[in-house]
Amino acid sequence: MFRRASGEAAGTAPAPRAQGASGVRGRSPIARTLAKGGSISFLVNTSGMGLALLMQIALARMLGVDGYGIFSFVTTVVTFLVFPAKLGFDTTIVRLTASYRAVGDWPGIKGLLRRGNQIGLILSLIVAAGGMAAVWLGRDGMTGEQLATYIAGLAGIPLLTLATLRQSALQGLKDVLFAQMPEKIMRPVLTIALLALCAYGFGMTADAGLAMLCFGVSVAVTYVVGAFVLKVRIGRHTRQLAPRYETREWVRLSVSLMINAGMYLLLGQLSVLLIGFMQGETASGLFSAAVRLGTLVAFALTAINMTAAPLLSETYAKGDRKQMQQVCTTTGRAGFLFAAVVFAVFALLGRPLLGLFGEEFRDAYPALMLLAGGHLIKAFCGQSGTLTTMTGHQKVLTKVLSLASVLNVALCVLLIPPLGITGAALATSVSGVAWNVVMVVIIWRRFGIQTFAWAPPFMKTKDKWQIQEQGAGEKRREFDE
Repeated sequence: MFRRASGEAAGTAPAPRAQGASGVRGRSPIARTLAKGGSISFLVNTSGMGLALLMQIALARMLGVDGYGIFSFVTTVVTFLVFPAKLGFDTTIVRLTASYRAVGDWPGIKGLLRRGNQIGLILSLIVAAGGMAAVWLGRDGMTGEQLATYIAGLAGIPLLTLATLRQSALQGLKDVLFAQMPEKIMRPVLTIALLALCAYGFGMTADAGLAMLCFGVSVAVTYVVGAFVLKVRIGRHTRQLAPRYETREWVRLSVSLMINAGMYLLLGQLSVLLIGFMQGETASGLFSAAVRLGTLVAFALTAINMTAAPLLSETYAKGDRKQMQQVCTTTGRAGFLFAAVVFAVFALLGRPLLGLFGEEFRDAYPALMLLAGGHLIKAFCGQSGTLTTMTGHQKVLTKVLSLASVLNVALCVLLIPPLGITGAALATSVSGVAWNVVMVVIIWRRFGIQTFAWAPPFMKTKDKWQIQEQGAGEKRREFDE
């Protein structure tokens, strides 16, 4: 009924379609996989959430609002620069590793990981060098603290790129724990420990440059740990195999996925940059605190996605839409319920929580609530973006995200001058909610699966994919276009 992901990308034979009875028996393995992987991911992300929050509070307290603003702004710049260095291979690796694994294509996995890392390393070195050159040319307009922060941040781009690709490989292999633990747990602990050691142990001045240097060292350590784990996980399957390369096809797919990733990045982080450019790095620091807290509303869905994304790719490769719907419904409800609890906590305790960063940060409460409200609605929309990406229907997502990005920029330019960080939060939330709702409708109408946590009556009256069995090829072609 649908085009197999594995055959489409790898040229391998698709997995046999699940038998009629497997739809019943298959529910238990899917549920168990989601429960086990989702629980591990939730625990890791919960711990990581606390540690990340602790790290941001410690940085804000030790660096002050100005130093924290510089650190946050440079971190955002580095995030944007890592994006082209990955070339979209992080998403490609998750998707294809899961589908290749479903059909036992370990040579393809070995070749994909090796080629992805080679391309990522080359591009990241070029991006880092270009960034260094730009900073050096503009050094006259920077303070010493700003210059040091940029240099330390840009130097970490190659390792950040490779660490992301390594994380994607483990995610595709369903190793949820080690896919996240180095970045979620180890990295913030090491960053704070190193900064505290330098400041209190060696008497060094705690500024944004030193904080970024400590962050870079923690990235290097966690990369080594993660790379070792990945080698152990795949070594027994690939050690004696020759890698199979489909570089042209992988690059084509990755570039397509990179466009969507770029839209996600613009929608999530562009407002931070625009605040910095339009109202200064201090305002950027205040807004960054609200952004970091606001994302916690949707963190449960993000955590569950570490398990859901490869499952969606795998079930699509097997041709089982019923299990795809089960994945979307189960994860969507769990993610939304947690989001509602976190939103309520912010509504009651948002100002005191912002005050942990420093008294000045309490002024960001209206921005926090706008961002949190947007994330709550997006959590209710569920797996709309993940489903289209993991099943190869990213073209329609690209169109919707492009329009949402234009809307985001237009609203930021319109609202930031009169409203400051509150305007930036409103622009971010409106554009984010808009594309999520549109994608839910498109997926239901053209793909036969609904991703709302709880579907409206008109969306749950029938198994649409069964009714559309005849003529599905024409409908699928329409969706792909």
